[in-house]
Amino acid sequence: MNKELVIMVPTEVAAYEVVKALKGLDAEGSIELYSSTVVTKTAKGTIDVKDKDHVRGPWGTVLGLSAGALIGLLAGPVGAAVGAAVGGAAGMGGDLAYYGFAGDFVQNVGARLQPGGYAVIASVWEDWTVPVDVAVTPLGGAVVRQSTDDVAVAQIRAEWQSVKEDQEHLEAGIAQATGAAKAKLEARRNELRAKQAAERERLHQRATKLQESWDAKIASIKDKAAAASAEAKVRHQKHVDKLTRFATAQKAAFHDLFA
Repeated sequence: MNKELVIMVPTEVAAYEVVKALKGLDAEGSIELYSSTVVTKTAKGTIDVKDKDHVRGPWGTVLGLSAGALIGLLAGPVGAAVGAAVGGAAGMGGDLAYYGFAGDFVQNVGARLQPGGYAVIASVWEDWTVPVDVAVTPLGGAVVRQSTDDVAVAQIRAEWQSVKEDQEHLEAGIAQATGAAKAKLEARRNELRAKQAAERERLHQRATKLQESWDAKIASIKDKAAAASAEAKVRHQKHVDKLTRFATAQKAAFHDLFA
């Protein structure tokens, strides 16, 4: 499944060796490496991007969005600007919370990445954890993982469901109220409808970005498969098939959610 990996290492040299190892796993089809970024935490506790995304094909900005969002969350108040260095400013905005990162994951990474330490932030498809773990352990790498797509989808669904429930409760209240109380609730109905429309548009846009990222990832894997060896091609194609099934199911669910 699609994941964001944070691989913490003691030195900058080790960080670039980790990137090299991930590229090797990608080439053989053990994983799909969408993007990778090397960062360090400064003595002041800020995040310094040492190496911007390494991505394939014309999908760089789309594939780098989740890495940019994570850097933005780790960087704190200036996170959007720092994350834009990786993910592209147009894709960031104020929507950092909708890139699939649970709060405990961000806190864990922030606590473990100490000043002077380095990390490789990589967006990948990973069927199982062993290949990456085996490749980076000799380099002193410690891996923290987050399955981002599932979290992002759940966030969008939960937010929109909450908005719809507010409307349902209000309508129930209006049906039971009388006189001045009813008039107040009816006035509130207009305010809530305006809020709903804005929330629907915001969440729909986030869902659209997520769908675009799946399409870009599928296209990037297909591009690799076309130039890969026979053995690697089979692995890449399996990943294409799995991600395509997932994306198709989620797109249908989003269609129903916002219908």
